[in-house]
Amino acid sequence: MADHHPATKDPVRFGVFELDPCAGELRKHGVRIKLQDQPFAVLLILLEKPGQLVTREELQRRLWPADTFVEFDKGIYNALKRLRETLGDEAEAPRYIETIPKRGYRFLAEVHKIGTAASSAPVEQPSPEAVLTSTNLGQRTIASPVGTVTEFRQAKRVRISVGATLLVLLCGAGIWRFSRTSRVDPPAALQIVSLAGAPRGHQFTASFSPDGNQLAFDQGGERNYGIYATLIDGEKSLRLTSNRDDCCPVWSPDGRQVAFIRHSREGLGIYAVPALGGTEHLVYRGSAESSPHPPSYLDWSPDGKVLAFSQWHENKNSGWISLLSLTDSTTRSLTSPADQYFDYGPAFSPDGQSVAFIRKTIAGVDSDLFVVPATGGKPRLLTFDHSQIFGAPAWTADGRDIVFSSIRGGLLTLWRISAQGSRPQPIAGVGAIACCPSISRKGDQLVYTSTIANYGIWRVDLKDQTHVQGTPNLLISANGRNWRPDFSPDGTRIAFESDRSAYTEIWTCNSDGSNCGQLTSLHGVAGTARWSPDGRHIVFEFHPGEHSEIYLVEVAGGRPRLVPTLPGGDNLAPSWSRDGQWIYFTSDREGGLFELWKVPLQGGQPVRVTKNGGVYGMESRDGRFLYYSKFESPGVWKMPTNGGEESRIVDQPAGDDWYNWALVGDGIYFLNRAAHPETIEFLDFATGRRTPVFSPDHRLDWGVIVSPDHRNIVYGQNDFFQSSLVLVKNFR
Repeated sequence: MADHHPATKDPVRFGVFELDPCAGELRKHGVRIKLQDQPFAVLLILLEKPGQLVTREELQRRLWPADTFVEFDKGIYNALKRLRETLGDEAEAPRYIETIPKRGYRFLAEVHKIGTAASSAPVEQPSPEAVLTSTNLGQRTIASPVGTVTEFRQAKRVRISVGATLLVLLCGAGIWRFSRTSRVDPPAALQIVSLAGAPRGHQFTASFSPDGNQLAFDQGGERNYGIYATLIDGEKSLRLTSNRDDCCPVWSPDGRQVAFIRHSREGLGIYAVPALGGTEHLVYRGSAESSPHPPSYLDWSPDGKVLAFSQWHENKNSGWISLLSLTDSTTRSLTSPADQYFDYGPAFSPDGQSVAFIRKTIAGVDSDLFVVPATGGKPRLLTFDHSQIFGAPAWTADGRDIVFSSIRGGLLTLWRISAQGSRPQPIAGVGAIACCPSISRKGDQLVYTSTIANYGIWRVDLKDQTHVQGTPNLLISANGRNWRPDFSPDGTRIAFESDRSAYTEIWTCNSDGSNCGQLTSLHGVAGTARWSPDGRHIVFEFHPGEHSEIYLVEVAGGRPRLVPTLPGGDNLAPSWSRDGQWIYFTSDREGGLFELWKVPLQGGQPVRVTKNGGVYGMESRDGRFLYYSKFESPGVWKMPTNGGEESRIVDQPAGDDWYNWALVGDGIYFLNRAAHPETIEFLDFATGRRTPVFSPDHRLDWGVIVSPDHRNIVYGQNDFFQSSLVLVKNFR
């Protein structure tokens, strides 16, 4: 292999690929292909010594010298993933890049030098460090190389400048003569206005009529729920439906109908209603087992023959985009994600040839944008952020770009990316929090949903086990979301997650809400903080890349460290054993249900705990039993900690409320959202009796805990929520 070691400046060939370090180009079968700066720099380093180990430490030292370990882990994961996608390589059966577990990487293919034409002044290859000098959680900062590379660029600029000067001399007179007789008006400025015709309440997703003069949207609130249609500049909306479970309307290409989704106990229903009002009719009914969690979104093909929507696998471990034929009512799958991934938000391109959609993990935090041919085929990945995306994407009228809503830069806002792939750019004039975009086919108009929400942490005092005294008090409040609290063992502090600093981080406060401070600064999504029994550590989940991982941080301060669990899956919702020697967590690593595992605090192999599903667990006070909830099934379950059969002890909480219960010595407090109004109840282990305790003033969000002295309940609550449609005119 030494005979084929690439020189520092010469182009090389491996397999069907050719790489020119000086030009910064990678070609396949002679055709130039795109490779972003970070993966290109990694490839250069691997090619320096083919067949030999390149350690992770060397890559970190050369390409991430100033970054944190979290940024390096995410950066190298994304770089290798993109590099393998470009080379058509697979980590499980590599042809080019082999992963040496816990050590580094090795380039496998034979590497040959390519003869280059002679030049009067040779130009040195930029080093990998010059190609890429730093990363910031996936966003690259490119620094200009030094030395001969700078001179090369300067020479190139001189050649460009000379050519441009000649072009100006040849064309200047003609341009001057043309400008005397023709004037190009500057583009009209953006107009950002609220939708005047919407009724009072909360507006969510919207869709333009084909002529761009009307909008259909779904409305929530106490009374005015349903699907509406309104003129862009009208003063009153037309109510098309009156069901609070209707969402996600989309206009038919001929402008005569509006299709929408209705979720019910029977399953997902797709309906259509005349755009001028009239009787709705059922277009499609899916089974309750195959219905995705709302919202799920749908889109109408430009020829009016097909509706695209999402379906779940019956065991809830995957979901895909389906195409419903309006001619014969048959469906076919357009996408086929792996287990633990869900595809949603389909959007047809204006020419009907492609469908953009979002693929996310079932865990719900890591999402990316894809495009797939409408006839089927392999989806093409457009974004590499692994960040939350909200709502369906929207194509620009010319079909060149796609607009989507993401937290990739911190707060949720709208981004624009080329349908062929590029670096996403924020849309000017759109603030936070913005989601669910829609673009008119005519008229240069964009509409999106703007939301304002405050989630606070509240406390209510307990008179006894099943009765409260006094009224609830607001404990912790700040703009944005504050939720999933947890008491320290001595009851003096509360840990919780908050996005008050733009990113979702772990914070702590005194138990009375004072003296709050930020514990982590990971610039991502961290949550589910749980205090160790000795009060020294907090374990939590974090999302550094494609999958979620478990991290540990000292309360006294310090850098969070990764708790090795199960690579390649989502590892979430940690908790502690009563003796503090084990950390429980849930993982979908096996590709099926979320199951509970535990790993020793001091390191070691994870041990699987449950066999039939488990997402969040707590040990009993004496450590003899494990109580846990499931993602796929409602209720709280129980099993011996040393193994044995499981049994369900209560049928609530349900669905996404798997975190909303708290274990005390002789019972469980849990949220019953099926009650009217929703109520926190208490299950007494000795009697099996369920007793309502109290109902919050507003919708309870994530987090129900009880203080160590059992004197109060602390919970997260949705204090304020406002959602409205914003119209952008002269959008380009």
